[in-house]
Amino acid sequence: MIIAKQATMSDVERNRVEQRPAIVLTASDRERLFALLGAAPTTVNVETASFLREEIERADVAPDDIAPNSVVRLGCDVKFVDHADARIQQAQLVFPEETLRCRCISVLSPIGSALIGLGPGQSIRWTEQGRERSLAVLEVRGKMGNGVVMKVEGVP
Repeated sequence: MIIAKQATMSDVERNRVEQRPAIVLTASDRERLFALLGAAPTTVNVETASFLREEIERADVAPDDIAPNSVVRLGCDVKFVDHADARIQQAQLVFPEETLRCRCISVLSPIGSALIGLGPGQSIRWTEQGRERSLAVLEVRGKMGNGVVMKVEGVP
């Protein structure tokens, strides 16, 4: 279990969080992510776990029936550009134990934590191990309740 140390944010950290784009989580994803953090093994990177907790806490919460292609959520396919290598990638956002499948990104990875809650056309900047990172979401594909795949493309 990870017990996040409650530290007072410095003005620089607060400004960094406030400059991030608005994000949206479904109520069930929010609940599942908090449970994941509470049960995560101590081998999880503390910096990444703290980043994910910040994202969960600042997110707007929407009903579970929001359009499945409107935001990156658990189980959706996302196409994004990682500005570190200017490469377009496509993957499914999943729980850590599901990453054995091809083209999956764990929500407990730095990129997975950055992607959660973003919509097509949105980008985010964050600090990972002392260096600036950024990515932009190009497309989100989510499944509706009937299994139909929906697609929305954004402007990079």
